[in-house]
Amino acid sequence: MESEAGTKVQPPTAIDVQSDPENSTSSKNITPPNRKRLFRIFIVEENISYSNFISYLIACFATICLVAYLNVVQPFVLAIILGITENTGNITGSLALYDEIIALPATLLWGILSDRVGRRPVYSFGFICLGTSLVLYPYVKNVYPHMLLCRLLFSVGSAAATCMMTGTLGDMAGNQHERGRVSAIVGLFSAFGGMVAGLALVKLPDQLGKKLHDEYRGHQLSFTIVGGCALALALILFLILPKTGAGAADETLNPWKMLKYGVLAARDPRIGLAYLSSFVSRADTVLFTSFVSLWVIQYHIDGGSCHIKLSGLGGADDESSCSIAVTDTHRLTGIGQGVSLICAPIFGYASERFQKSTVLAFAGIVGAIGSLPFAFTQTSPANGSNLAFVSLIGMGQIGMIVTGMTLVNGVHTDPKYRGSIAGVFSFCGAVSIMVMARLGGYLFDEWMHGAPFVLMGIAHLLIALMGIYVRIVTPRLERQDLERLKAMESRKTKEEGDRLE
Repeated sequence: MESEAGTKVQPPTAIDVQSDPENSTSSKNITPPNRKRLFRIFIVEENISYSNFISYLIACFATICLVAYLNVVQPFVLAIILGITENTGNITGSLALYDEIIALPATLLWGILSDRVGRRPVYSFGFICLGTSLVLYPYVKNVYPHMLLCRLLFSVGSAAATCMMTGTLGDMAGNQHERGRVSAIVGLFSAFGGMVAGLALVKLPDQLGKKLHDEYRGHQLSFTIVGGCALALALILFLILPKTGAGAADETLNPWKMLKYGVLAARDPRIGLAYLSSFVSRADTVLFTSFVSLWVIQYHIDGGSCHIKLSGLGGADDESSCSIAVTDTHRLTGIGQGVSLICAPIFGYASERFQKSTVLAFAGIVGAIGSLPFAFTQTSPANGSNLAFVSLIGMGQIGMIVTGMTLVNGVHTDPKYRGSIAGVFSFCGAVSIMVMARLGGYLFDEWMHGAPFVLMGIAHLLIALMGIYVRIVTPRLERQDLERLKAMESRKTKEEGDRLE
């Protein structure tokens, strides 16, 4: 990249991890050359303005808010609009599977494309797809093909937006040591987006339905409002987001070689751990938002607390009503996302002060302690005794999101291929959703309603074990980085000496 003065700034590479002055204690509070501080806290690249930074945070908020919103309200669409109350776990899992079949190549494509055309147009196009899908969603007449087609369009948009969340973070954050602060504020806004979806937007269809005296119409209007806001935001982001990433990759490189670099980067256990954190955290987000609401509404349907019409056509004589499920879903998702909101800056600070692998291992253990007992509860999922478990799930989830994004944007990545690495990072998340959501949906119907949270607990334990392993091998990796640095400096000195002779 180039500074405003035209001087080319070479970002640090993996071999700079030991020698980079930004990592030294004496320079932690000093703004490095060609960088600047925003709000006296965040060190960013010199070409990033306040409006660029704020628009990026809004994009992070909106991305998670929209993804969480659709996952939370989809069970209500199945019940209220389509009148489906049986086999809902399989339907939810199957839709998630087909979503990710599209998202798998899409995340890689968006990552590679963003290294050529820039992050901003990809981000904006993603919001166009998200908004269009949401506007159309409540007008579906069946699961296949209507709802499926809307979900596939939504998947294309969410793949672009989530991939650019990661790639743009690396472009903007300037100081390797303090990058955890930027990741923390991104995690904070992401958690706030999830909380708004779980506390406010989930109640919007019910509230509009009461005003219109028709819950069916209330759902249609709420989707139109949320989708319209996403479309408006697409235009705003295209005008205000920073112009980053364009031309970052060598134009002569084949896109497949760029993709290969992103995949092979996982040979560094630190990048491999970051990819695994994406796998677990994305599965966390989707399983929690999708299956909490599905579990709640199914619990009340089975108990007779919800009245669901089977026609799905609306009408005053045979209205669907499940307000108690809305209230319980609101309670659980609100608490989980609220805890995530509180813990985001804590994990951002921890990722600066401690080894990131240690922080990820801690987040994995916390998430497992929350997920496994919650899965086997014998009471209503919204019972007060389960709130502590939901809080731990939210804490573990945000810990992996914040620390994982910091780790994948560390000094181990070559800035020329940051979009490609971000694409593989998102690709790992898409794989996890495809596997975990489909399997979780099947087990939800065939075994028990808490089964998806058993999968979450196992995934958290896996990240904890991998984090411990990476923590053990990190000193060796850092010594290898230092040896490569010394060899490179020695070779450079010899070449200069040969030229002088």
